[in-house]
Amino acid sequence: MSIVKSSVRLFAVVLTLSLGSTYTAAQTAAQEEDEGPQTQGDDAAYISVTFVDYKAGMRSDALEIIAEHFAPAGEAAGTRGPLAIHFQTGSWDAAFHWRLEGGMADLEWFRSPDDVKWMEAMIAQEGSKEAVDELVASYLGMIARTRTEVGHRHIPEGEED
Repeated sequence: MSIVKSSVRLFAVVLTLSLGSTYTAAQTAAQEEDEGPQTQGDDAAYISVTFVDYKAGMRSDALEIIAEHFAPAGEAAGTRGPLAIHFQTGSWDAAFHWRLEGGMADLEWFRSPDDVKWMEAMIAQEGSKEAVDELVASYLGMIARTRTEVGHRHIPEGEED
């Protein structure tokens, strides 16, 4: 019995070593072909998707604030709004798909130029910064949880985004 256990252990060690050397050889070959830093390509469009779960009974009120206040301010500011997806199933009420016009660099902003334009339009629309702050606080108070993911997609040449 001891010989069988030793043989199995030896086989496992040999298999592990051979898999490790195969991985190392493949990794070395890939490094030899590496030409330095690379992007996802010129056809990559970066996006941020925020999933939102509203508190019970708050979904319609939250979406009303978006439709009647946030979206019109975006139009007035000339900023691109998100693509909104309203779910019928699953654990999320909505997802908002934002195009990162400047690519991943857009994530470096604490407040982007478009955010500033949108806020200026909101203040003009609502009458004061205090009114905007109150509206935003009301909206945020309707949210139970959110999750944001960032990724990219490739847009074939000639296709509109």
